[in-house]
Amino acid sequence: MSEFVKYRIPGKSIEVLSGQFLPWNGTDQGFLVADFTLERMLLLKTDASKVTSECHILENQPRETTREAFINQSKRIHQEITSGTCEKVVLSRVKSAPYQKQFLAEDFETLCTIYPNAFVYLVSSVHFGTWIGATPEVLVEKSGDAYRTVALAATKKVADFTEWTSKELFEQGVVNEFIVRRLRDAGCEAVHSNERHEYTAGPLKHLRNEITFTSTQINLKTLIETLHPTPAVSGLPQDKAISLIQRLEDHDRSLYAGVIGVVGEHSSNLFVNLRCAQVFEDAVSLYVGGGHTEASDANAEWEETENKAKTLLNILQNH
Repeated sequence: MSEFVKYRIPGKSIEVLSGQFLPWNGTDQGFLVADFTLERMLLLKTDASKVTSECHILENQPRETTREAFINQSKRIHQEITSGTCEKVVLSRVKSAPYQKQFLAEDFETLCTIYPNAFVYLVSSVHFGTWIGATPEVLVEKSGDAYRTVALAATKKVADFTEWTSKELFEQGVVNEFIVRRLRDAGCEAVHSNERHEYTAGPLKHLRNEITFTSTQINLKTLIETLHPTPAVSGLPQDKAISLIQRLEDHDRSLYAGVIGVVGEHSSNLFVNLRCAQVFEDAVSLYVGGGHTEASDANAEWEETENKAKTLLNILQNH
């Protein structure tokens, strides 16, 4: 059964590919998707004879996260942080909404227009169903032996001109420190993080460092495993944060906060899969999350996830 993807790398043209998603061997080139845990890393083996736009829709939609459940999970995380188990934990939730899937192609085009600096995609497979998204977060870009990544965290509305809080500065700073340390420990060379700055992605803005480095030794699969998941989507210490996430969240993140993009022989563009939704027969499930630290407030974290969900939902329901 044929599977497909439509995608747009920032600054480039829309690409449409059909074929079959198969386990990635770490060396082949093509369109790559990986789940949050990296247990499934699938590459689209293209087949020009199997052009299709048929969507594969899974039957079991994840349960929507209630506000009460999210607040309780947030309080549990705060207890773990104050006890010294973790410094930061990223908690995600599912928000469900009605949707008519015949608008998918139109909504993909709209996302491309509204988010020129995001990686925009529509992908469908028998393995994971149908997903649409516009993610601003680069995991790694490769051009020859030169690489680029970003440390992106903290979120507020573009119209919010208040100063970034110490909680937001800390949240983003630990992501930057984690990435730089991991790259140096992996033997990467000329690792440089530029000055922190605001970065706008549609109606939201974030704090970001751009990090450049070089390497002639490390392969791309190893680099993905070195960087992912960063504290921006998991927490710190990484192993303890992930363990807590898996105990508290009652949904499978699937492709949310996983890896998505294009692997090439000389250049690659891979992103962390944020601002995304899984499509079902008459509905969508949006996956959103936020970083919890000792300074976090559970109600404020809920509102942040609501704002993140609206960035995509306002487009998907504008019909």
